[in-house]
Amino acid sequence: MSDACGSKVLEFYQDSVVLITGASGFLGKVLLEKLLRCLDARKVYVLIRRKRDYNAQMRLEQILKSLLFDRLRNETKAAKGLFEKIEAVEVNFERDDLGLEPAMRDRLRSEVEVAFNLLASVNFNEALDQALETNVECTRRVLNLLSGARRIKAVVHVSTFYSNCNRTMIEEKIYDDIGFGGYDNIKSTFAKLQDDKHKQFLSPVVLGEFPNSYTFSKKCAEVVVRDKFGHLPVGIFRPPIVTSSYREPVPGWIDNFNGPSGMVVPLSQGLYSAALLDSRKKPFIVPVDFCVNALLVCAYDVSKASATKTKTIPVYNYTDDSNLWTWGQVINGFFSGLGPIRKLVAKYFTGTTTDNPLRYAICKRIMMFQAFCLDLIRTFTGKEKIMQRLFSKMVTLSEVLSFFCLNDWRMTNANIRRISEEMSPLEAELFPFDIRKINWTEYYRNFVPGVIKYAVQPRSPSINERKLKESKLRETRKLNSGLFYLLWSSVFIIALKIFKNLFNKV
Repeated sequence: MSDACGSKVLEFYQDSVVLITGASGFLGKVLLEKLLRCLDARKVYVLIRRKRDYNAQMRLEQILKSLLFDRLRNETKAAKGLFEKIEAVEVNFERDDLGLEPAMRDRLRSEVEVAFNLLASVNFNEALDQALETNVECTRRVLNLLSGARRIKAVVHVSTFYSNCNRTMIEEKIYDDIGFGGYDNIKSTFAKLQDDKHKQFLSPVVLGEFPNSYTFSKKCAEVVVRDKFGHLPVGIFRPPIVTSSYREPVPGWIDNFNGPSGMVVPLSQGLYSAALLDSRKKPFIVPVDFCVNALLVCAYDVSKASATKTKTIPVYNYTDDSNLWTWGQVINGFFSGLGPIRKLVAKYFTGTTTDNPLRYAICKRIMMFQAFCLDLIRTFTGKEKIMQRLFSKMVTLSEVLSFFCLNDWRMTNANIRRISEEMSPLEAELFPFDIRKINWTEYYRNFVPGVIKYAVQPRSPSINERKLKESKLRETRKLNSGLFYLLWSSVFIIALKIFKNLFNKV
């Protein structure tokens, strides 16, 4: 992939103009940080929609204030100049022209050389027609813009490994077995339905074996990319479950409670948590920084494939079936990141995993009763009742993963292994993404502390406000700790021990 004197990947990004959609998302933020810190791109266009009273520039500034960018600010003397390379472009993804002024549209088409389409709705419970609008139609509009790009060398559309989760074997190719007459027919049918009840009735029929609208819509997007945009130098990148960072820019960084991170928050606070999963199954999990490194190298590989006039769109399954841990090992890995006492309590009392729906339903009731009791304590101490709402949200985020926690898949990843083997030692150091080389023991030990530091305790806007918040937290802990631990030790641990004994063999 590189000669002895340097790196072809670095040369590829040298003085390039990059466009990113979805930069406000978890994966997009890490991609933006890596681009600025390690690659000498000339310009980075970030397509961002307005959100409430925040325009694109304001949202970009919020992103750059994140702790994620602290390493860039602290270690790079020219950090300000690097941030100035980014230009926020306000767009409306619901419009065919993206709401761009003609001058900006022409500017993007004349300058952009590398594009990453990370735009997606990851709401698994979203109505099917809305998921198709965001994950398929918005992608189509972005690629329409790039179809007129005169200097484009690579476009990477980020899909998901689970876009074909109705299969037990997932290969690095695009499957077009959508059914129901194909995507265009589905789109036309839903457009004719005015009543949401009719759409809800039809959705399960269209989804078939797919567990949710997200995975199905991502499958449809892949087919649209192949059928409508095969003339572009485009590739499809499929990551599985993406979790906190392994090394870069700091270990354990994460900013959301989706999936595994939502599971561990109650445990980290000494509270009860239950998950519906099969402890024998082996999940495909990748750290976000490794995922970004693979994504960057894949863009270079796409440009090479285009230069050779390859007609087949390259697909990259960013997974590996070696060095995998079972869910049972993963959960124990989470426990290793807790303090000694909480680790003991979580392992034997407050952490429950089961693949039995009935037992999980009972455990879920315990979780919500716990939240009710915590709200009572907050009421007595003059605090807002929020725990039931928070627990309900975390339970929902955890449950959307149940399909992926109760099943496993076989896969091929020849393209990913090929580009890994083609990398020079320098590139392997700059862009590590070989999942087989991850020390999972170390990774999961840092997982819970990372969730607490970067997701549970978000950045405060100023030092004074942070000190004030810490002072209030100390006062609150003094008021609540006695009541909380008395209630917990006298009610929940006894009850949980009884339930664990009752349902241990269920």
